[in-house]
Amino acid sequence: MTHSELIKTIVGSEPTDWLHDDQRGIYTYKSDLNIRIERKEKEVGDSRKFEGEDWAVKHADPNAFRVICEIYYGSSFVEERMLVAVDGYRAILPLPEFQKTTIPLEEYRFARIIDQDRRIDEYIQRSGLEVKDA
Repeated sequence: MTHSELIKTIVGSEPTDWLHDDQRGIYTYKSDLNIRIERKEKEVGDSRKFEGEDWAVKHADPNAFRVICEIYYGSSFVEERMLVAVDGYRAILPLPEFQKTTIPLEEYRFARIIDQDRRIDEYIQRSGLEVKDA
């Protein structure tokens, strides 16, 4: 499987296509058990805080935190993506484009897998963000 095929498979999937272990932070693709995403907690305390973006801190709980996700195929590390947990981890959102309020569709589809509580659309709207189709 090539890198582009892997990413296409991931972003073309639905959240229900994944086995999810929240305590371990592991998401395994049901149709190909070699594909997995691991949510990492590399940093501790305040170093995980995500600051400086109004969209991320405008919620009842103004704390926002970086969520690092590593993509693997088999035992091979493929790439890392960053998401943001907002409002006391009530939702995990993708980053919008730099200095914009639009989220690329591929990043949105990836974040839907990680945000298993299914509140991503509500929080994108609350944050004043929008998903860009193309």
